[in-house]
Amino acid sequence: MTTPLYRTFEALPDPVFRALSWGCGRQSTVLAVMSALGELEPLDLIIMADTMWERRRTYEVQQFYIKWLRDRGQRVEVVSVGSIRKLGAEEHIHIPFWTDTGGPLHRQCTRHFKIDPIKRRIRQIMGYPTSVPPHPPMNSVELWLGITWDETERMKDSLLQFMVHRWPLLEHRLTRLDCTRYLEALYLPVPIKSSCVICPYRLPSEWIHMRDNDPPEWHDSINFDRKNRNNPLADRGASTADSLYIYKYNATPLEDAPLEADAKRERKGKQLPLMCGGYCHS
Repeated sequence: MTTPLYRTFEALPDPVFRALSWGCGRQSTVLAVMSALGELEPLDLIIMADTMWERRRTYEVQQFYIKWLRDRGQRVEVVSVGSIRKLGAEEHIHIPFWTDTGGPLHRQCTRHFKIDPIKRRIRQIMGYPTSVPPHPPMNSVELWLGITWDETERMKDSLLQFMVHRWPLLEHRLTRLDCTRYLEALYLPVPIKSSCVICPYRLPSEWIHMRDNDPPEWHDSINFDRKNRNNPLADRGASTADSLYIYKYNATPLEDAPLEADAKRERKGKQLPLMCGGYCHS
């Protein structure tokens, strides 16, 4: 009897559809390039779910690689359900703001802006309705995610019977540094870590880099943080939390955060917990 796999550490023997969740970050871009150059299995689709508020550098790299990949016969698509800048905080809270009681709000942004749009588009291409039966056959879709050997804690099962998550970079025991070296050896642009501009999981050192290298994004982030400090749409559940923050530490407004001091305490090379499972930050 066939059972759902949900994850695999090797290529499925005969998938109906093989796709890459392309975040336009370093790791998922390496997977796209490897497939295009014949170093990994061919892909039926390279798909990016755009939050419409990614980093400026991410969009620059996206445009380069869309052309580069399509010139090599790859099917590349970009889908979106709208701007996280508006929908993520103005119509309904999807973003995991940190609170003055310490914990984050429930994170819904990855599913709403990344996972669900990718799943729907794959179903459409395969000829199935977007969310109702009939469903694609069990284990018929192999979805690649850009997670490397140094961040195995980010692996998550697909939770869908028809979709199996696969992490080819893990199979080859490649790290983020290996991905950088791979692209540099090909004289290709090295993407920054992909995430929306105001991602609450951004590390202090990453906020510093934004502040020092992209003042418009820094000021947009400060304004977003201020605007949503007491957002009434946030479902706080049983929490007594009042104020909301996009900066993780010490219930501090981003503009007042002691970034340099907090950056010294970072665990080098580690993601913050509660990460996206490879749909973002890759």
